[in-house]
Amino acid sequence: MPTPILDFDALAQAISSRTVLCIGDIMLDEFVYGEVSRISPEAPTPVIAAQRSEIHVGGAGNVARNIASLGARCIFVGLVGEDEAGTRLEAALNDQAGIEGVLVRDASRPTTRKVRFVSEHFSTHMLRADWEQALPASDDVETKLIAAIPRA
Repeated sequence: MPTPILDFDALAQAISSRTVLCIGDIMLDEFVYGEVSRISPEAPTPVIAAQRSEIHVGGAGNVARNIASLGARCIFVGLVGEDEAGTRLEAALNDQAGIEGVLVRDASRPTTRKVRFVSEHFSTHMLRADWEQALPASDDVETKLIAAIPRA
């Protein structure tokens, strides 16, 4: 039998005993699901009758979730705003088994949040609304992020 290029079973076994540090952009992903049955009289755009919503840890948080799903312990270091979205994101991250969140808060920026409006019947993304600030963190916040790594 030929030797496999990668022994995925051995890799999966090995990672389950590891702690992985993940650092990156984290965001709050929200999905709003509803029915679309008419067009707005104000503009030629569909009207969604929102029925439910879900929130998920997104961005580099997906990497942390994937690491934890393989059985490894993941320490995630990231940046959020001093806002309700940051609080919701921190709670969602802390609800993930196998992930220890180390989030630095920055009052000068919003937590990155992406809201997708999805037609339940057609499973179609109709619109995405983003709240984000695509600017580098201040020197002070960057120092706090770097300092959070050894503590973790």
